[in-house]
Amino acid sequence: MSTAVTLLVVAGCTSGTETPRKASQPAAAKPSAAPRSAVDQRPYEGLPARPMGKAVATGRASVFVDAAFASGVPTGYEVPPVGEVAVIRHSGVKSGELAWMPDGRTFCFGLVREAHGSFTCGRLPEEGPAPGLLVTVPVTHDRVTSEDDLDRVRNVSFVVAEGGPQRFDHVKRSKGTGPVNQAVARFPSGRMVTFLTFDHPGHGVELDPEAEICRSDRAVCFPSEPVPH
Repeated sequence: MSTAVTLLVVAGCTSGTETPRKASQPAAAKPSAAPRSAVDQRPYEGLPARPMGKAVATGRASVFVDAAFASGVPTGYEVPPVGEVAVIRHSGVKSGELAWMPDGRTFCFGLVREAHGSFTCGRLPEEGPAPGLLVTVPVTHDRVTSEDDLDRVRNVSFVVAEGGPQRFDHVKRSKGTGPVNQAVARFPSGRMVTFLTFDHPGHGVELDPEAEICRSDRAVCFPSEPVPH
């Protein structure tokens, strides 16, 4: 044992002086994986969601959908088959709201008034505006021809919530706010989303900070004025 130790010391010496041994280098740490966004953490849906129940466009609702797309959709998006469009609400064939999701990360919302359709399409944000919500879109649509018509302006809010088919409704309703309209769509995987719309006056009404809309089980709630975004 002593011989082996002596040989090791001699092999590490120069001119009788021991050269300090280099400290062992720690293994390079592997770079940590980039955090995944909330959108990426959701199951990716490569196929479109399809409406359920009363949201399916049949009869006069299908005529409403066809008329809504007469003015086209935003550049970069395609007019979806009627079977993929969820009718949130419609009054005859000239007014109403509709929505669709061509995949699990893209949404489109259509607002139709007096046979004139306007569309908002985009990608879901990385983080929802509130727990259980995927996206909110505040829209002012009613066209005004003069200042005398300002009291006719209605702000319309569009919300996409995770899950379904629980009912959403006002818990505390702000003055002048319309009812909550909703439609449920389901992806082939079984995942469901709920499209919501409601409107409120655009002018002349003081906002109520306590006004709130909740799902029937109270697991998802959000302010109705203003919509979080």
